[in-house]
Amino acid sequence: MTTEVRRATRTDKRRLILDAAAPIFGDEGYERASVDAIAAAAGVSKPTVYSYFGGKQQLFRESVADSAVEQNADALAVIQRLDLSPSRWKASLHELGSKLVECQRSPCATFLQRMIAAESGRDPEVYRTVRVKAIEPILEALSGRLAMLGNAGYLHLGDPALAARQFLALISAEIPELTEHGTKKLPDKVIRRAVDAGVDTFLRANAAKIV
Repeated sequence: MTTEVRRATRTDKRRLILDAAAPIFGDEGYERASVDAIAAAAGVSKPTVYSYFGGKQQLFRESVADSAVEQNADALAVIQRLDLSPSRWKASLHELGSKLVECQRSPCATFLQRMIAAESGRDPEVYRTVRVKAIEPILEALSGRLAMLGNAGYLHLGDPALAARQFLALISAEIPELTEHGTKKLPDKVIRRAVDAGVDTFLRANAAKIV
């Protein structure tokens, strides 16, 4: 067996285990989920699961982070489509804010956020793993696009990475209260007003005076 085939086989088995683990952890939670059930669902042996992930705890961390990466794929795509043209960049920022909040409010994303919050108290490494694999790529992509707006003279940014974190915080600042932490459905126009207010605050703080 060649090195490439061995690597592909290892990647395939890892993917099978992660795909099997996500719904079981989602349905059963960490405590009730069993490695035996995950191994059976993945079609691998229990020792194989341990050889890839070391144990149930690390498998859970990796599973949650993997789900978060999948959930964030749409958000990354939206960030990369931010329009940097002179006539569209402000409107595009507002559209970006709305689409990012829309991604955050999907049922799957909401469930995942609650799981991360609940399990991080038991194991803080859950959040750290999610941050490295799923959150930081979003922040890096957004800070890169904001830096481009800065280089074009539209924004005046001291630290694009800080600006990215502030942008995300501002667009979602009102959402928990308005939706009663995701338990209350609201018209899209109400959410859009809240997001627009956050983007406007960001622009008042960071838009270059010449714009």
